[in-house]
Amino acid sequence: MTAKKSPSTTASKSTELTNAPDVSESKVSTIKPQIIMQPDNSINSTTAVNSVNSTTPANTDNLFDNEQTATDTTEPPKQQRISKQQRKSDYADFKAAYLTPAKLEKRHPVNIEDSVWAKLERIARILGDRDTTVGSYINAVLLEHLNLYADDIEIWRKL
Repeated sequence: MTAKKSPSTTASKSTELTNAPDVSESKVSTIKPQIIMQPDNSINSTTAVNSVNSTTPANTDNLFDNEQTATDTTEPPKQQRISKQQRKSDYADFKAAYLTPAKLEKRHPVNIEDSVWAKLERIARILGDRDTTVGSYINAVLLEHLNLYADDIEIWRKL
């Protein structure tokens, strides 16, 4: 192969280096051209989803990080409208289960954060009856929690 002298032009050296070579000089292997064009999925298939240049519909919704992930392509089911009677019934059940005034015997102090106390106090004061206290509300919630997880707690104890 003989080296050809490049024609002398006024272009800078950087453009001379980036110019494409003559077609006669370039040699492309055409043994298996389909391999060249196929993407390599063996490394990580999620890199294409997170790339900026991807134009998939799932990625265009998350362009400005609006907390929607690319996997959330299914629409959530429509919520059924809850009637006023159903809300009143739910409130009555909640009030009967958790906001009934109770006289606590053999009480024990428990330390909780001030923000949690303020929320509990607001719920007990607004939704509860006159004699409902934060202590009776906490007692009812914890008793329900312990009853709900009683079987699991027993299994975990035996581990």
